[in-house]
Amino acid sequence: MEGVISAQCDRCGRTAADGDRFCGGCGAELGAVCPHCLRPLATDVTFCTSCGAPRTGAQRPAAAPQEDRRRVSVLFVDLIDFTPYVERTDPEQVRGMQTGFFSAAKRVVGQYGGVVEKYIGDAVMALFGAPVATETDALRCVRAGLELQRVLTRFAPTGADELRFRVGVATGEALVDVAAARDGGQAIVAGDVVNTASRMQSVAPPGGVLVCGATHALTKDAIRYSEQPPVTLRGRSSPTEVWLALSPVRRQPTDREPDTTPLIDREHELGLLVNALHRSLRDQMPQVVTVFGRAGIGKSRLVRELYRHAGRLVDEPLTWRTGRCPPFGENVTFAALADVVKTEAGILDTDPAPTAAQRLAAAVTELVGPGERDRIVDALRPLVGLTGTALPAEEAESAWRRFLLALAARRPTVLVFEDLHWADDAMLRFVELLGAAARDVPLLLLCTARPELVDRDPSWAGTITGSVTITLPPLRDTGIASLYAHMFGQAAFSADMLSPLVEVAGGNPLYAHEYVRMLIEQGALRQSGRGWSLEKHLDLPMPESVHAVIANRVDLLDAKDRAVLLAASVVGVQFWPGAVAAALGLAVESVERALRRLEQRDFVHEQAASTMAGQPEFRFRHVLVRDVCYQRLPRTERVARHERTADWLDALSQSRDTTWRRSWRTTGGRRTRSPGRWTWTPTGTPARPARRCTGPPAGRTRCTAWTRPPATRAARSAWPTTATRWAGCNWSC
Repeated sequence: MEGVISAQCDRCGRTAADGDRFCGGCGAELGAVCPHCLRPLATDVTFCTSCGAPRTGAQRPAAAPQEDRRRVSVLFVDLIDFTPYVERTDPEQVRGMQTGFFSAAKRVVGQYGGVVEKYIGDAVMALFGAPVATETDALRCVRAGLELQRVLTRFAPTGADELRFRVGVATGEALVDVAAARDGGQAIVAGDVVNTASRMQSVAPPGGVLVCGATHALTKDAIRYSEQPPVTLRGRSSPTEVWLALSPVRRQPTDREPDTTPLIDREHELGLLVNALHRSLRDQMPQVVTVFGRAGIGKSRLVRELYRHAGRLVDEPLTWRTGRCPPFGENVTFAALADVVKTEAGILDTDPAPTAAQRLAAAVTELVGPGERDRIVDALRPLVGLTGTALPAEEAESAWRRFLLALAARRPTVLVFEDLHWADDAMLRFVELLGAAARDVPLLLLCTARPELVDRDPSWAGTITGSVTITLPPLRDTGIASLYAHMFGQAAFSADMLSPLVEVAGGNPLYAHEYVRMLIEQGALRQSGRGWSLEKHLDLPMPESVHAVIANRVDLLDAKDRAVLLAASVVGVQFWPGAVAAALGLAVESVERALRRLEQRDFVHEQAASTMAGQPEFRFRHVLVRDVCYQRLPRTERVARHERTADWLDALSQSRDTTWRRSWRTTGGRRTRSPGRWTWTPTGTPARPARRCTGPPAGRTRCTAWTRPPATRAARSAWPTTATRWAGCNWSC
């Protein structure tokens, strides 16, 4: 058979016959081959990678769970007084109205990144936050509700003015079928958040969008709200806090935002930006600089620092224009470019069409000659919301580039394109072509993006002369401590009180700011005459914004890598490939390859030494990543994986009785690295702590000394997980 690869003995090279398991020449065991095409098979494959035939006698690995626990936002939109309308209307007219309503609702929900979960008579239920979570899920949901109220009014039939819509939005934890959310379908989500959203919709005013307190807290900076009296929802015993959404708040350019703390540990990166700006001005050599970094790591802050420095660096006037790539919305492909054009022309969103057209024409006239004026104006009109002549894409983009290059030829120019990881491919191509076409003009193209942009386009800006890439690393612990010191004053906290805050920040300034904001709102962080004080014995929950940022990173992983990461969270903050493979039912080699990919993406890292012979030991880069992954697993799946991990440990330790391995089976697997902290009896019950309990703290009714993980990373891994945290401490307190 042509193309068939004959199986050969690795030792002597003798060709094997069909069905041979051992070499007839030297007796060596033969490697597995595909029964169909005879291609050698790797040890971790279930199907042949050449022809797709199943491996003989192979058992498929345990499938990754299709359901997970996640925080989502749920939207209900309902048609008011639909039943009386149906009673007096022809069925065909009713069907036409319903079809238009459902079609428009699905389009708007999809436009804002949601998934329609079901159609219920005259209502639609939509889900935001699955299959991929983002830090803007609640905002997307509320914006979709406001847009639905604007769009759906056109579907009210003539003479049926009483038909109006009301929308309810709730945010909370739910069990989600991720595969169904990706493909669309019924029964995607289950949880109290669904009931809450439905009840919110039932009490919303006609034409209004009513949201719960959790949704309001996540979106209050981006949505204008009107506070409403608390309402007791049907089936609830206590009142619920509700807010009425009014309109979106227009975001100001981030380079104009004030900063309350100085720039910390970013002097090198700022120097690279300053050098790029100097070169573009001095040599009139255009520069393309892309600043990469995780959400909250400080990309926009670095841009603001360059903006503040720019006025002192150059003697001549400098044009600075900023465009932001939005994560959702309608007609947002070139939204960042539209921001630049509107700012240059002085066009406001409230301007009527004649005023906007006049201002656009004046701006173009100032930059180009009469021969090009009409062509460029016609090309720019759609960007600013005006009707114009439809031009081919190549011709329109050529005119846009001519406008921007004329801007740079007039005076030195910095064009900032923020959040380029959310840009469409057409926008990415436009920015690259703009950088490649620029010649002999003082132009700096400054882009910010998350590492996901490199996953989409590994060769981003690599062929452009003068292209520079800057990747922002996490701040060191000393840098985070300095950040806190500037927030609260040099003598705000002792070192032992500050260390938990430094640890949970994990080098990310956003995490640090969000934890401080949350602690102040909860009253745990107070300001007094002597400065700031932090409540002792504090169990630090995770702010919703931080949880959403980490969840987004996890969801963007390949499905196999994500399954390995979730399984590793069961083993603990430290883990071994063998334990993860046992929890998943996969080959160790496959898990190790996934861990190397996760290491490249900064989720985990290998320890210098391992406490398990023959097994490399890995650790989560950030304890919060482990917590998010562990919380994602349904409880039944957690228990099953703890059992499989314990079985793996039992198999390794049959000859001796280790004190810590039982913790995986009895408490969900935090390994005791310091034997004096906890000991374990044969029944798995925790013995009395090694030091005497000091009793309940002031203002508390029971001891909390043994209900929280300790502050240090080394000691944290010895404690039970949050799902099985002890209610007391074995002392009568």
